[in-house]
Amino acid sequence: MPNKEIWMQRAFDLALLGSGRVAPNPLVGCVIVKDNRILGEGYHQQYGGPHAEVNAIRSCSESVEGATAFVTLEPCSHFGKTPPCADLLIQSGISTVYMANLDPNPLVAGKGVEKLEAAGITCHIGLLAETGEWINRHFFTFHRLKRPYITFKYAASADGFIAGAAGAPVQLSNELSAIRVHQMRAEHQGILVGVQTIIHDDPSLTTRLVAGANPVRIVLDPSGRIPSTAKVLTDGGETIVLRSSAEVAALALQSILVEGGAKTMEMLFADGLVDEVWKIRSPKTLEEGIHEPKLPVKWRAIDYIGDDTWFKGILKPAPASTYSSLK
Repeated sequence: MPNKEIWMQRAFDLALLGSGRVAPNPLVGCVIVKDNRILGEGYHQQYGGPHAEVNAIRSCSESVEGATAFVTLEPCSHFGKTPPCADLLIQSGISTVYMANLDPNPLVAGKGVEKLEAAGITCHIGLLAETGEWINRHFFTFHRLKRPYITFKYAASADGFIAGAAGAPVQLSNELSAIRVHQMRAEHQGILVGVQTIIHDDPSLTTRLVAGANPVRIVLDPSGRIPSTAKVLTDGGETIVLRSSAEVAALALQSILVEGGAKTMEMLFADGLVDEVWKIRSPKTLEEGIHEPKLPVKWRAIDYIGDDTWFKGILKPAPASTYSSLK
């Protein structure tokens, strides 16, 4: 792999360290290179904190004049909670910037590149663009489609059930899988279940097994059946109760993890509100109960955690990058 791809991959590795902490901002990493040496690196660590480019430049122990910056996303060009990163790159003397993707946020959307090029900085767009599309899929979907990115997750027994007889809750996934699920919760701004899940399980829907903010709880309740004593209504956390999937699509959240039952999943699938699907298959068998949802996906085993198998549902081809080759 040529050096520039290695350095951009390093920037992506850094960007992922901000998972669960930077939303609604995107995940961004930055590596600064001069004479085939890394001078400094950084990533966006927390929403409201310094951006990746700022942290990278601050980490350098020598001048970055004439250096090249590898940034996973187009540098911002506007004042938000922090000053524009494009201005900082210009002031620092950086001569070249490689970026994986343009920022679809209308506040940026090419304006960062325009500002850099107007200052004489050479810009290259599209380096490892598909990796950038995947890492920031929540952010990109929200700004491009004007709706949350929706991920489904459910656990099923080896014989295809997600709950016991009459919907009785059954712990199917193991403890290690539970930790990964809580990490997924931390990486989404919202978590959605159907009202039947609240009635049967009375879950808390928190990130208590990992570090990270609790997502907003969302309950899809078309008939107003949610019990007033439900934990999600009485524990002090934020909960939204909705009547239709159309209201889900209109939420001002970038990402939602759906842990609802079969009917909730099938309803959202029918409305075209599906971006990513995961199934945890347990070796346990139930012999009877609620069958797993019938979803129009092709399953592919991705990982093995203890005796659980994690499958990813293949829905459609990965989104084409805004730029498929270097500019």
